[in-house]
Amino acid sequence: MEEKEIVVPEAKRAPPDLAFLVCAGIALVAALVLVRNLLPAKQDLAETMRREENLRKEIETLKKERELLVMREKALKDDPKYIERSLRGQTGMTRADEFLVR
Repeated sequence: MEEKEIVVPEAKRAPPDLAFLVCAGIALVAALVLVRNLLPAKQDLAETMRREENLRKEIETLKKERELLVMREKALKDDPKYIERSLRGQTGMTRADEFLVR
């Protein structure tokens, strides 16, 4: 039996499809436009989140300060000793039988 040589033709590369190239180009441009527009939005979001966190901390500080002021108000209304200490400290007031030494 005679051996036959099998010849496989070389695969020819088909030229890229023009429609595919146009679509790929449009998709690339669209992706670049989206990235260009989304980066500033991401930075704005990060800045907004930092600002929100700072405001939350400020709110907590103000709540604590408010609690102290409410306690002080109650003491000024109800505690004569506290009133006396406050007046002595702020104005340097003394009783009739005392004198102030500085």
